[in-house]
Amino acid sequence: MTNPISVLLVELLMSVDRMIESAKKASAVAEQWPPATILGHVSEVDEQVWLVRLDQMVTAHRAGDVPPTYEWWEPDARRTAETYESWTVEDASARLMAQRITLLTALRDLAESDWAASAIHETFGEIDVRAMVIEVLAHDEEHRASLVYSHQA
Repeated sequence: MTNPISVLLVELLMSVDRMIESAKKASAVAEQWPPATILGHVSEVDEQVWLVRLDQMVTAHRAGDVPPTYEWWEPDARRTAETYESWTVEDASARLMAQRITLLTALRDLAESDWAASAIHETFGEIDVRAMVIEVLAHDEEHRASLVYSHQA
């Protein structure tokens, strides 16, 4: 059974809200990014990975071109740590929410047929837009888990 588009869109927003709430309760843990940096990282991944790849997938699909292929890539970890080292959780939360709303708007504006746009990913295999959204949610949950852990530590 495929996930309805409306459910995926709501879950993308709820996922970020849960992450922000977890970050507000979290403490810095040695050998781990502080909460604001984690939120900043997720916002950068929304901006530099998911949104860019969504656009490439849909553009290729609409043009009838071969689906794009992707390797695993995330923004540079050292640069991310340096960028967000002085940010507050509130500032990083605002950036993350703004980037997530940008991603949500792009997804909301897709034609139903655009959700069939696909790509080949070295880790995930062949994915369509729905599968990409599931990967976004999995990435969110991975980082939220580290925030929950730091809250309990």
